[in-house]
Amino acid sequence: MIHQLQNIPRSWSRAWSSRSFRNQFALTILFFIGVGIHQFHFLRLWQARPGLQVNDLVLNFLPPHNFSWLIFFFEYSTMLMVFIYLLPSPDRLIKGIQMFALVLFARTLSIYLFPLEPPRDMIFLEDPMANLFLHTKDVIVTKDLFFSGHVSAIFLLLLLIEDKWLKRYATVSAMAVTFMILCQHCHYSMDVLIGIIVSYSTYKFVLFFHKETKYGLELKDA
Repeated sequence: MIHQLQNIPRSWSRAWSSRSFRNQFALTILFFIGVGIHQFHFLRLWQARPGLQVNDLVLNFLPPHNFSWLIFFFEYSTMLMVFIYLLPSPDRLIKGIQMFALVLFARTLSIYLFPLEPPRDMIFLEDPMANLFLHTKDVIVTKDLFFSGHVSAIFLLLLLIEDKWLKRYATVSAMAVTFMILCQHCHYSMDVLIGIIVSYSTYKFVLFFHKETKYGLELKDA
């Protein structure tokens, strides 16, 4: 993995020489930023809506406990390592960002379609990134439930990895985050399950979408 990092300037110079890559890069970044901004706006707006309270049998067996900082550590350490791992492969990195953008779009839509109230004994998830971009002094978002953003993100990261050692770390992180999210009662069990399904579906969809296109093929070594 460290050896591959030396190829970053060469791989990005080669990728940037491709017009299709430049187009994909620009459209992907714009779509990702646009989806993110709209998600933050609508989640704050929808916080005032009434939702359905769910009697979750899984959460009933798990006494609530605060794992906020451990969740933050596993989530963002994995995200940082996967980002560095993908840097030498511009094609795979852009496709990964496309997958994340589609997950964000699907999550915004599903939260709109299925408004839920938080679990009764939920412990608020302290996430510095959410504090920076999502919550405001007037609105603390707790109804962004169906489906779990943390779980869907970390499982998508796991799918993007081929390196053996990094994949093992991401697997441990994904299992730990999933368990701790449930133990903290900040999501229902169905939020976690659907998050995993959406991540896998999005991953397969983006790969299938690009399968018959020229994009990415000109970046592969002969």
